[in-house]
Amino acid sequence: MGPDGAGFRHAQLGPRTWLLRLLPAALLTCALALYNHFPLTYPDTGNYLQNAFAIAHGRAPWFFYRPLVYGVFLVPFASPQTIWLVPLAQGLLVAYLVDLSLRAAAVPLSTRGFITLFAGLSAFTSLPWFSAQIMPDIFTSFVILLCFVSVWGGERQRAREQWAAGALLTFAIGCHLSHFPLYAMLVAATLAGRLVIDRAARSWRRFTPLALRAIAPLVVAAGTLIGSNYYFHREPVLSRSSPLFALAQLVGEGLAQQYLDVACPTQQYLLCSERASLRPDLDWFLWASNGTWKRHEAELERGDSTFLREASAIVAGTWRQEWSAAVGASLRNTVLQLRTAGHHPGELAFSSSVEAAIAQLDPGTLRAYKASRQVRKSLPVEAASRVEYAAVGLGLLVLLGCLPALRGSTLAPLRTLIATVCLGVVFNALVMASLAKVHPRYQSRVVWLVPLIGAVAAVGAVGARAHRGSVQSTAQRVDLG
Repeated sequence: MGPDGAGFRHAQLGPRTWLLRLLPAALLTCALALYNHFPLTYPDTGNYLQNAFAIAHGRAPWFFYRPLVYGVFLVPFASPQTIWLVPLAQGLLVAYLVDLSLRAAAVPLSTRGFITLFAGLSAFTSLPWFSAQIMPDIFTSFVILLCFVSVWGGERQRAREQWAAGALLTFAIGCHLSHFPLYAMLVAATLAGRLVIDRAARSWRRFTPLALRAIAPLVVAAGTLIGSNYYFHREPVLSRSSPLFALAQLVGEGLAQQYLDVACPTQQYLLCSERASLRPDLDWFLWASNGTWKRHEAELERGDSTFLREASAIVAGTWRQEWSAAVGASLRNTVLQLRTAGHHPGELAFSSSVEAAIAQLDPGTLRAYKASRQVRKSLPVEAASRVEYAAVGLGLLVLLGCLPALRGSTLAPLRTLIATVCLGVVFNALVMASLAKVHPRYQSRVVWLVPLIGAVAAVGAVGARAHRGSVQSTAQRVDLG
């Protein structure tokens, strides 16, 4: 079977499939949340929950830091009874997407094999740490897998499944600002790869609908965020906080300070009076109680956006003056981010912002949060990080060992899945290295895909060897006959 997917047999996802295949896989991803006795949280979880509570009660949400999309997703779970179902809902989406991706790659597993795969992913990778967490990070891997499905697997899907994949991709992109550059780079690379590999796709009549289908989710997601910012704040921008985070990144690298040294004699930026005290530390600039932003945040709440307007000008000026140093820093940090993964004990612990959000539910839910293993600091965080590194390393070794066996046109969809995931993992590191400081969780949110494609490559290699052996046996029998 070539890239056009000839010979692919459509599989139906009926109620029996959901019950016997996807639900057990989803429940396996919930094992960590069950062990924790509460969905996992992160300090940013409080912001997303506050937005969900505001929408559920008809109040205007405050989504300056976080896009509104994930807060909308959490609305059905913004109650004492349903908040426990977030890990299951996200686990079902993971199971559905992996199943969809494997069918698009022409490697459909049996139900037993599928559940075994998820047992391994849930036990040894970072998957359950993100699918069970009330955070949008699990959707970063969705962006990567759905890019493959959109560019390479569309012809092998029914119309209803194409619409479902497109809607899920649109939602996944809109969940986090980093997903916009990630998907933009990934879809450009994969569409170019499709043109190179698939001669039939070089026809404009065929390539145009393919490109439109792949690009449309990015456009719709961008329109959704721009529209929400305009509706609530009369600002038609993708994110009101983007200049702030871009400035923080350049301050963290020490590049904005160099620009201010040159510009301040002729400019009257607010930061000019503070440039001598600016630390090359992104976290200090944004979040420290004595940091730069905390001293100006109240101005924004009063409606004064001078700091943000000047932040845009400083970012533009810094890039004009220090572009080569900025590019070099991004590349160095990309390499560092690629090999930095794992979980940070201090962030998988008690958070006052999460406490304040959960307190809006009921006393019982708040007690459950405070009694969770996460808050009591008894989760095996460091051990899980070591196991995660081992799983990724083993996945890479298996993948490299199986690649020589993945020859032939029938395995082309599997090869494109592997290539898309590898590109996605690298692009994720590049995006985060360019937007923020190097942090283990940024790469952990996608590296579970490496053991996944390693396992799938092994299945494909075993099947390919068995098929070639069968062909050779048949040929020998014919010769003997």
